[in-house]
Formats: sequence, structure tokens, C-alpha cells
Amino acid sequence: MVFSLVLMSFAVGTLIGVTGMGGAALMAPFLILVVGVRPITAVGTDLVYGAVTKIVGAWVHLRQGTVDLPAVRRLALGSIPGGLLGAGAVWLLPRHTRDAELDVRRAIGGLLVLVAVILLARMFFPGDPSRERRPSGERALPLWGAVVGFCVGFTSVGSGTLLTPILMFLYPKRPATVVGTDVFHAAILVTVTGLVYAGSRGVEWNLVPVLLAGAIPGVLLGSKLAIRVPPRPLRFMLAVVLLVSAYRMF
Repeated sequence: MVFSLVLMSFAVGTLIGVTGMGGAALMAPFLILVVGVRPITAVGTDLVYGAVTKIVGAWVHLRQGTVDLPAVRRLALGSIPGGLLGAGAVWLLPRHTRDAELDVRRAIGGLLVLVAVILLARMFFPGDPSRERRPSGERALPLWGAVVGFCVGFTSVGSGTLLTPILMFLYPKRPATVVGTDVFHAAILVTVTGLVYAGSRGVEWNLVPVLLAGAIPGVLLGSKLAIRVPPRPLRFMLAVVLLVSAYRMF
């Protein structure tokens, strides 16, 4: 099981570095369906492990000059409050439902379907890359950041994939900037929400070092490959895996 966890986390880390997405969408179902971690604890564990991997990836992208820091700040204005609200909702859930774990598991499954649909839609409708930058879309960043933040705080899923469409609109001809900005912002959001779960004893700490042993080398490799590897085939494979995982989560 330790070898499987290291191998899985290496693959996830590589995907995070190359595409800026897919980390939590793969790891949370893996922890629940294969390792047997309770859904709420899987969310917290995924966030804590993901925070470290994304910080490493963010550092690499910042050094490469593929991060738009003003866009990150605008996103964080909405995503940090949204993430805290989502994490708080998870811990209040047992007071209002008989099976909070099942509700969180189904929420993760529903979000996996949404993520898969977004990935497939981007493949078939890539948009118009005729402009280098579309600054008019920046006004929507705090609002969309709040939506994404809530999803991440509640399920750990979406810090990359849900933000990518709006970043692709802003930077249609700069895919490396999309990935770098996405990873850098996700590092901030996932760290903040992960701290909430860590403070609430919602983390399987014994799993975190094992996951990091594979994820850190993976994200370093993926971040270096981000400006060289076409992500389209990886996104298609990721979408298929997510749909299968979502089916098993319900």
C-alpha cells in the first residue's frame, strides 16, 4: 500500500505541475475508494498534502515567470473567504444531517462530474486565441474565486480545474501563465483551508509523508514540463478517470 500511495502521489504531482489541475480530483477519490479513509478526513488529508505540493509547484512557476501576481490577488479576495466558509460548512454538517460522510462523498462525486465536463468542453471548444490578453475578464476573478474557494473547502476538489476556464479566457495564448497562476493561487487557497482541517483533527497525518514522498518529485518534474508537454491528451485521460471515480462515489 505504501508503494501504491507513493506511485499515485507521484502521478498526481506530475499532473498538477503540467496541467495545473487534477490533484485533489484524483487523490480524494483514491483515499476514499482504495485506502478506505473517511470522506471528511480524506478532504482534510488531501488539502494538507496538496498544500505542500502546490507550494513547491508555485515556487517553480514563480521562478519561471509564469505567474500573474495581480490576478492571484484578485482571486484570493474571493477564494479565501469562500474556502473558509466551505470548510466550516463541513464541520457544521453533522448537526443538520444524519450521514455527513455520505453527503461529503456525494458532493465530491458531483464535483468530479463537473470537472470532467469542463475538461472535455475545453478540448472541443478551446476558444479564440487571437488576443494575447483579455483584461476585461479580471472583474469576475473575486466572484469566481469565492465559488471555487467554497468548493475546495467543502470537497478539496476544484482549485485547479474550476479556475482554468476563466484564466484561459484571460490568457488565451499563454498556457504556461494559466498553469502557473492557477498553481500559485491554489497553493494559497489549499494552505488556508488545509489549516482549518488540521486544527479540527480532520487529517490522517500518517499518510501525509508517504503522499509527499511521491508528490514533490512529481510536481517538480511536471512544472518543468509545463512549457514543453501538450496537456490535451492528459486532460482527456484525466476526464475519463474522473467520470469513473464519480460513478463509484455515488
